[in-house]
Amino acid sequence: MKEKKIKGRPSVCTSCGGQLEQKDPYTYICTSCGRPYYISADRVHRVSVRLSAGKMILICALAAIAVTGLAVLGYQYYTNRLVKSASRFSVCFRDFLMEAYRMPVADIREEELEKMKYLRIEKDDGYIFTYSFEDYYDYRDKEAFEETLRRISVDGKKDDFSPSNIQYFTGLTRLELYTEAWENYVLPEENVLRGIYCLDGLSRNGTPEFFCRANPDTLEEVAVMEAKALEDFSFMEDLKGVRTLTLHEASLKDGDMFEGFNNLENLYLYQVDMAEEDAAEIVEGILALPSLKVFSMEGRTAWYIEDSRWEAWQEQYDGRIILNRE
Repeated sequence: MKEKKIKGRPSVCTSCGGQLEQKDPYTYICTSCGRPYYISADRVHRVSVRLSAGKMILICALAAIAVTGLAVLGYQYYTNRLVKSASRFSVCFRDFLMEAYRMPVADIREEELEKMKYLRIEKDDGYIFTYSFEDYYDYRDKEAFEETLRRISVDGKKDDFSPSNIQYFTGLTRLELYTEAWENYVLPEENVLRGIYCLDGLSRNGTPEFFCRANPDTLEEVAVMEAKALEDFSFMEDLKGVRTLTLHEASLKDGDMFEGFNNLENLYLYQVDMAEEDAAEIVEGILALPSLKVFSMEGRTAWYIEDSRWEAWQEQYDGRIILNRE
């Protein structure tokens, strides 16, 4: 017997007028003739609507939870990034940067750091940062450049200062480090430095690796001052492309350290130490460098060389190398 679909709740059998008995939420059967009745469209639709509303509530709740979760994760990611951005700097550098850029250190992006072109760091009771957003090498007038300089003093102990923070200043063209142990500093992996001045020698231990990131395509001048404690000159391998080199209070045992400096134009030796019997041979090797234009010596070692030898060099290199000793 074919089922009959009806709308709403049935009352009596349409075939025999018998009473209908409900078998399940959707089916009724006549107790007399056994004809089944199926509650269709409207009933199913109402049930469907109620189930859809429940699902919708559940979906909305899950969506709200998901959105909230994503928001929390996003906030955590953002704040973690900010914390990481700020925590990469030591206390002294954070104080310096916040004052130099006039913003929280976490908001200072790489492109902002890249705008700093000149940086000098000195050690006093705390640390003194002298900086400029102008390129030192764009100014022929030193006094005009000095007008662009800004100076910030930061109170801080040695533990509050990290020399590795220099690695984030990728736009520097000139860096001057008048602090202790320059070999502990870390240059940016990619940099455009043209000039580096260092004060003091090593910390007595290890090999200086500071210059291993020197950019041979840009670096033109280097000065290592107060280097009387300097015993390892392996870093000279990274400086063979420079045009100007200054060494102060360094102990030079032979001239091999200048081998390969074929672009060197100006060499200044201030109060360097050489064995008296080796001084003339070392200097003679230096004067043979193909690009040398100025050679200057100052201090006791300069006078280890006999006047006749010096005069002979002046005559030999006249017009090509300016010789000076004091």
